[in-house]
Amino acid sequence: MIALPNFLVVGASKSGTTSLYHYLKQHPDIFLSDKQKEGRYFSKMEGNYSGPGDANVDLSVIKSLEEYKALFSNYNGEKAIGDISPEYLYFYKNAIPQIKKDLNDEVKIIIILRSPIDRAFSGYLHFKRDRRETLSFEEGLEKEKERAAKNYIWAWQYKNSGLYSEQVKAYTENFKRVKVIVFDDFKENPDSVLKEVCRFLEVDPDFKFDTSYKYNVSGKPKSQALYKLETSRGLINFIKKFIPAKLVQKIKTRYTGEKQMVKPEMSSETRSKLISFFNDDILKLQEVIQQDLSKWLM
Repeated sequence: MIALPNFLVVGASKSGTTSLYHYLKQHPDIFLSDKQKEGRYFSKMEGNYSGPGDANVDLSVIKSLEEYKALFSNYNGEKAIGDISPEYLYFYKNAIPQIKKDLNDEVKIIIILRSPIDRAFSGYLHFKRDRRETLSFEEGLEKEKERAAKNYIWAWQYKNSGLYSEQVKAYTENFKRVKVIVFDDFKENPDSVLKEVCRFLEVDPDFKFDTSYKYNVSGKPKSQALYKLETSRGLINFIKKFIPAKLVQKIKTRYTGEKQMVKPEMSSETRSKLISFFNDDILKLQEVIQQDLSKWLM
């Protein structure tokens, strides 16, 4: 049985979307593809990216509706069918008309937003963790335009990808059912937020999720050698043939979990500059979502 999504988590990146994916997969009434976490179809990404490690993204870019449908071939009658693709927020100009064309404007939209200052630094640490980024954070910020011109994937835009207000406004204006989650709430009380999400998706809100593990955590691995081994795509795919997925995740947790990461600090000077850069956009976003975001400006 194949069906298309009736809900999308469209972003933002480094805002807990990977954890949300794994948590929601636990619910018996929610279907998320095992084949690929991020559908990436609606963003209309062209591929052929040139940044360090970007070739792996090329492998997961889906360009046809038929390819996209194949992600949901294991659907088995679950009430809620989803696709969690953070780049749909960044590529909103491409994604919104394509979503309306293929899914219509009744599809439920979930947006999870993190302070753009913290999100920028987390995005940087993500690439630093994977040894894709060789520059300092400040140097990386200065290189955004140059990297975009060289066709690096959008995630290298640490700063510019955090200008949420127009992105979010466009979704709220084009879709009837949009739920915005603030990452701070998800981090502090994941069970409460998941209950809200379940109500929004009209599935059992009393389901007990296991939220003990935080996924895709940025930082500097305490052991780079073990981290590289445990995150090897080829090795993981090989192991999955012989070991249950839950056990594979436990093994990965031992070496790549939150406790295995050292968290560098952003300089106060850089934080002040980013607060100034994002100030107007954050104030605009407050009006769009009708939530107080003043703590993002501290």
